[in-house]
Amino acid sequence: MRKFIWHKTTDYSSLKPITQVYGVCFDNEGNILIIRHSNGNWNIPGGKPENNETPEQTLKRELDEEADVTIGKNIMIGYYEVVSDKLTIYQLRFAALLDKKKPRTIDPDSGTVKERKFVSPDEFFNYVKIEDYHSMIDEAISWFKKNRRL
Repeated sequence: MRKFIWHKTTDYSSLKPITQVYGVCFDNEGNILIIRHSNGNWNIPGGKPENNETPEQTLKRELDEEADVTIGKNIMIGYYEVVSDKLTIYQLRFAALLDKKKPRTIDPDSGTVKERKFVSPDEFFNYVKIEDYHSMIDEAISWFKKNRRL
């Protein structure tokens, strides 16, 4: 059984291995970007780091590949420590401001065009059914309120 433990921090320097980097991306109105995966489930965009990528580079690449968006200001807001009987891994979470929506293209990883949607924070959990996300979303919303473009 795996246990997910949320940690609020902006420092990932001591975390190894980092297996995921995902972003809570906000448009100017405060809506959150979500994408639908081939299994029908909605989630925030992100994925696995590739060779020698920084987490920030991973985030930007994954957002471009999965959701066809670019971001401006962003920051790590925390991570999930995923503990199992065999090992502990780390999944980073960022908050980001959307810079540009681009025309939809095929995700090179899945070979599909993933549906993207912007939902209000109040609607988020109607789509994304991951209970462990509550603390992360609260932290991302708090960051957005301090960093949004007026």
